[in-house]
Amino acid sequence: MSELRQQILASLRPEDLEAIPEATMVALARRLEWHLSQTVAVADSDGWLDFDGALAHLEMKRGTLYKLTSARTIPFHQDGPGCKLWFRRSELDEWRRGGTARSVRSRHLKAA
Repeated sequence: MSELRQQILASLRPEDLEAIPEATMVALARRLEWHLSQTVAVADSDGWLDFDGALAHLEMKRGTLYKLTSARTIPFHQDGPGCKLWFRRSELDEWRRGGTARSVRSRHLKAA
């Protein structure tokens, strides 16, 4: 959670919320509804993730992901030896569920 968001949440008290005019609350609710729908849409998409994106998605430590890719026990894509690693969100989810996704090397990555 961002530092600003934490500060905002920490500063709100129930009595503060009661003092906010109804029109302001409705406007805030509409903005939050739009923001949350965008966040969910991005989270559900099957886009490409770089190494840091995969770390965040899997919520694991950097060393753990290094070991898994080195052992080729987690699905990833790579243009060639020594090139940047790319991950598909759906393949990581399938791997996490214990599915049959396997490590893959791609010559040319194409954006989804």
